[in-house]
Amino acid sequence: MAVCVDGGASEVRRLEQPSSHLVDLGRAVSAALSAADVRVDEIDRVAIVTGPGSFTGLRVGMAYVKGLYAARGLEVVAMTSLELLAHQAAEEGFPVSPMIDARKNEVYAALYETAVRHTPGVPSSLTEKIAPRVVPPETHIASLSQRPTVFVGTGAVRYRAQIEKVFGALARFAGESESDPDTRLLCRLAGDLVPLGPEDVVALEPLYVRPSDVKLKPLKDVRV
Repeated sequence: MAVCVDGGASEVRRLEQPSSHLVDLGRAVSAALSAADVRVDEIDRVAIVTGPGSFTGLRVGMAYVKGLYAARGLEVVAMTSLELLAHQAAEEGFPVSPMIDARKNEVYAALYETAVRHTPGVPSSLTEKIAPRVVPPETHIASLSQRPTVFVGTGAVRYRAQIEKVFGALARFAGESESDPDTRLLCRLAGDLVPLGPEDVVALEPLYVRPSDVKLKPLKDVRV
C-alpha cells in the first residue's frame, strides 16, 4: 500500500506474510499515514486493486476500504491487478500481456492495447482486448497474435521459456522488479480514475476469476 500526497507516493508499506491481514493492514495504514504526516480525516480518495490475487487479502482490503467509505464518504477508485501491471510495462504502440502466476500450472492473464502517447510524462491509455481470466499459460500464449508483445508479471517470469518458444524475438519482457503490482504507480494513476458511485462501492466485490478451494461444509444433525 502507498500514501500519496499531491499525486506522488510519499510512503509505501508492504505486508510480508501477515499473521492477521486485518490487524496488520490497519497497522500498516496507520504507520504510513503517520510517516507521511497525513491524518485520516485528510484522506480524500482511496484507490484499491480489486484482483485477481490473494483471496483473503482481497476480501480484507476491500472490507477495509468499504469501512472507510461508510465512515467518511470519501471517493473510491478501483483497478484490476492485471491492468495495473499493464500500465507498469506499457510501451507505446505495443500490446501488453500481464500474467500472474496463479499456481496449479495456471496464470491470471489479460491483454491490452497501448495507445501512443502524445504528451511526455502522461501514462499511456490502455484498451482491454482480452478480459482477465485464469488459464494454463500455454493456452493464453497460443491465443495471442504473433506480433511484438510486452509480457509482465510473475507468470511471465515463471513461464518465460514457453513465451519465447512461441514468440521468439517478438517477445519483450518487463524487468523482474516490475513483476508485482506497484501501489506507487496506482497512486499516480488514481487522480485520473473516475470515482465509483455509492451503489458501485457497496456492490464492489473482489475479482477472483477462479473460485476459492475453500468450501463450507454443510451442517449435519443440528439440534435445537
